[in-house]
Amino acid sequence: MSWRTGSTLFLEMWPLIQARIADSEERISFTAKLLLAFADEDMDPYDVEDVHPEIRSALRRNGLGVAEPERYTSDIDAHLDKVDD
Repeated sequence: MSWRTGSTLFLEMWPLIQARIADSEERISFTAKLLLAFADEDMDPYDVEDVHPEIRSALRRNGLGVAEPERYTSDIDAHLDKVDD
C-alpha cells in the first residue's frame, strides 16, 4: 500500500472510529494499534497528525511520535514529544 493510500484510508476510517468507540481512552488505544499497522504498510504518520488531538496521542503512545510537536503544545500529552538533552 502506498503512503497516500494508507493516509486516505485512515482518514476515511477516523470518523467511524470516533462514532463507534465512545470512550476516548479506548479510542486512542485502538487508534494507536491501527496506526502502527498502517505505518508498517508505509503510511506516513505526518499526513494524519494534524487531524485530531487523539490521533496525536495515539502516535505518541505507540512510539511513532509527532513530526511537528511545536504546533501542538496545547495537547494534553505534548510533553511526550520532548526529548531530554
